[in-house]
Amino acid sequence: MSTRHIALAMGAALLALSVPAHAENLTVKCHIGVAKRAPMTGDALVANVPGAMRPIPLDAVQFIDKKMAKSVIVEGLFQRRTETGAAEVIARLVNCTKKPLQLRARTSFLDQQQAPAEPTSAWKMLFLPPLSLATYAQRSIRRESVDSFLIEVGPN
Repeated sequence: MSTRHIALAMGAALLALSVPAHAENLTVKCHIGVAKRAPMTGDALVANVPGAMRPIPLDAVQFIDKKMAKSVIVEGLFQRRTETGAAEVIARLVNCTKKPLQLRARTSFLDQQQAPAEPTSAWKMLFLPPLSLATYAQRSIRRESVDSFLIEVGPN
């Protein structure tokens, strides 16, 4: 075997080692308790009277139903500006149950003072088959005045 063949074989072996193996034929497995215990970070909406309500985190998903909060996990949450300057939010949700779920979501876009930058969006329906993902997306109407957002998710 020539030196060239040995070098090519070693290169192929190194390349094979650098590519991560992908697990296949797996089902979704959720750990709702871990998600619920995650610490709150960033800005939040708080009541005028201290202690009157739990702070509602901004730039986050807020479940409005306890049962739904025990069935769905937010896998990913993204915010970006579109080519026109509007704010776009995207939430990827996971149905952790073995039953199909029907839920709805809406978004409130807020300015720097946490006041509404525009009217809250209309409710959008989402259908999540068992142990699957769904994506919710919403764009703001206004451009410059949007500083943060809050996505509400609940049963239909």
